[in-house]
Amino acid sequence: MKNLHLFASGLLGLSALAFHANFAVAADNAQVRAMFKTHCVECHGADTQEASLRFDTLEFPSAGLDNAHVWSRVVHAVERGEMPPDYQEQPTDEERSQLIRQIVETVSHAVERPISLRRLNRQEYENTVHDLLGIDVPLVDLLPEDGKVQGFDKGIDGLSFSSVLLEEYLNAANVAFDATIRRIEPLSPETRRAELMQIKENIDSVKKKKGGVIEVDGSLVKFTPGWPPARIDDAHPIEDGVYRCRVAIWPHEPSDRTISVALYVGALFGPDTQDFMGIFDATGTPQDPRIVEFTCRMKAGDTIHLVPRVWPEHVTWRDKHEKRPGVGIAWVETYGPIDQAFPSEATKKLFGDVKSISMKEQWPVWMRHRKNVKSHIVESSQPSEDLQRMLRDFIPRAFRRPVSPEEMQPFIDLAVDRLESGRTFEQAARTGVTAVLCSPQFLLINREPVVDDYAIASRMSYFLWSTMPDEELLKLAAEGKLSEPEVRRDQVSRMIVDPKIENLVNDFTAQWLDLRDIEFTTPDKKLYPEYDPLLVDGMLGETREFFEHVLKEDLSVMNFVDSDWTFLNRRMAGHYGLPEVDSHEHFQKVTLPQDSIRGGVLTHASVLKVTANGTTTSPVIRGVWVLDKMLGRPSPPPPPGVPAVEPDIRGATTIREQLDKHRNTAACASCHKRIDPPGFALEEFDAIGGHRDFYRSIGEGEKIPGRKSYRKGPDVESAFQMADGREFDSFVQFRQQMVDDEPLVARAIAEKLLVYATGRRMGLAQRDAVDNIEAASGKNDHGLKTMIQAVVESDLFLAP
Repeated sequence: MKNLHLFASGLLGLSALAFHANFAVAADNAQVRAMFKTHCVECHGADTQEASLRFDTLEFPSAGLDNAHVWSRVVHAVERGEMPPDYQEQPTDEERSQLIRQIVETVSHAVERPISLRRLNRQEYENTVHDLLGIDVPLVDLLPEDGKVQGFDKGIDGLSFSSVLLEEYLNAANVAFDATIRRIEPLSPETRRAELMQIKENIDSVKKKKGGVIEVDGSLVKFTPGWPPARIDDAHPIEDGVYRCRVAIWPHEPSDRTISVALYVGALFGPDTQDFMGIFDATGTPQDPRIVEFTCRMKAGDTIHLVPRVWPEHVTWRDKHEKRPGVGIAWVETYGPIDQAFPSEATKKLFGDVKSISMKEQWPVWMRHRKNVKSHIVESSQPSEDLQRMLRDFIPRAFRRPVSPEEMQPFIDLAVDRLESGRTFEQAARTGVTAVLCSPQFLLINREPVVDDYAIASRMSYFLWSTMPDEELLKLAAEGKLSEPEVRRDQVSRMIVDPKIENLVNDFTAQWLDLRDIEFTTPDKKLYPEYDPLLVDGMLGETREFFEHVLKEDLSVMNFVDSDWTFLNRRMAGHYGLPEVDSHEHFQKVTLPQDSIRGGVLTHASVLKVTANGTTTSPVIRGVWVLDKMLGRPSPPPPPGVPAVEPDIRGATTIREQLDKHRNTAACASCHKRIDPPGFALEEFDAIGGHRDFYRSIGEGEKIPGRKSYRKGPDVESAFQMADGREFDSFVQFRQQMVDDEPLVARAIAEKLLVYATGRRMGLAQRDAVDNIEAASGKNDHGLKTMIQAVVESDLFLAP
């Protein structure tokens, strides 16, 4: 526990690192009060408080009054023309602008700047430890889930410390240290091959017709993802390592369907997580199958799970109208281990590739396939000197900046003390390394009271890559060049084309658009029989490819609202009713037909899936989502005691009829005025992202030819009126109104990027910073890369 005490002592000075602006108690602003008296207090005064808001006594925020969120609602309503209502006397455009400016300036002076000091979230921790030590062992699941602030797990409020968390960090650090050391000298690489129909379990499955599997021309043919698995025991690795894998597959009786295979690597049985290798199109013949090749790390005994993906849908053994399509699997090979270094590259990276460091045999290990095998430990012929040298090299890399001898010394002393007390060299090294990995200097980012070039390097790296800075960023930091805006702009361009940008693409879209929740619910099989795992993979692929293209090509963020293109594979093209594309495996950019309703992420099946509960859609859920994610206007939670509105899947009532009653409740009306318009516009899309003219029903409604599981329910009505009085008849018209609101949408996306990049909460006090980013990117059509460059140049990004 000594290294935990070292960590705790390092935390004592953290409060001094946080930036505290002086609270200024704002005096009443005469112009604001005058505007309220003229335009607002009739509905928000002593006699009437619509939406529970009273403006005649509303005070500005102060040290003892945290009500900035109320003033944000005021600014949003005035800015959007929602208030005053159209039957009241209306202020001029200049008066609106002056009111907004006065409120923003007053609140900005009254509210302290949100600090950006925070710890690494668990994905950043894993990425950083992997890059630091040169390992790839899973660490995320060893740590508890991170809290969210304004939709992202990057904020200090969601990344707190506790004694329990410190113990979990220590456990993760020990796992990481162990992963750096290869204990057994690897076997020479060899090929292990499994001919599927020469394996007893597969022969037995065919003989007993398990899951319908059959043999065709020496291949095992599977029709479903379920039992039995395709056994490839002869190809299982017998030792841990990196392996090059080859799988021979071909389509059986595809007819006009397309056949693919999803490949996973992991244990044959049990709850262990399986690593997804990808989806691959099955082509060729039994005599000339397609050979799929990939390289991955495998444990001894791991298998390759081969899961058929048949589309449009599976034909069962009961069907007689066509032969059943499936996947033929001829053989599987693994070759390896191909990582032959001993000591491992990770060991040499941590301990140094020097003559005094060696691998020492320690104790015998029984292995069925090898004799006289011994496990090794890391040994040194000059342990004290190597221990100090190793830590002096490791600590600056771990802390991502130069470190003084005085700051290093406690870690060195801790390790040397273990050595002198009789522990082995490796045990002493473990103590020093795990102490570093549990220290505040490693776990915390944005911790410096003065933001220097090294802090900027880390901020840029954790923003765009979710990991530690690379050598080029640290070199520029050492030269003092990252303080120069043009250098940061060039680095953003470089970092965006680096493969590590996948971390931003996957993580930002997962959190901004809630894609992490895509499998949180499973659609009702009767209502959505066409839903399958291939569709889920396609949903995620479309949105990620779309975002990455907008980013790398510096296209306008308004493409997220409307575009005449998207990225599709064959499954997604079929789902959208668009012309067929070549492959499930690869996504390709597709120009949308002029009459297509698709375009922009609001029409992506991924977004439409995560904003539904799997069975039904709710205008409330989708309306709240659009307000927050696309318009930057999160809606407050419903008042206590107000029941949720549950759509009627039996088709007796419509959601519009139910919400009409809901809106008549005074406590609900003010919010639903803003929530319902985008929500009803999106009612044109069902729970899995299909476009619809009517609701599906499993009760009342007319029968649909060819459909047995559901009926035709009420027609969809998407027409509505916006809170500012504009009307629309369809989703397409609503989307055009969002396009007309380009500055508002661009500002909302800029704000999301700022939260993600800085970890700070955003509110009225940060409005100027967000507006500056929107304006800067607006000079280049609100290009996404340009917007990110503007974020990196923002005062908020560079402030303590």
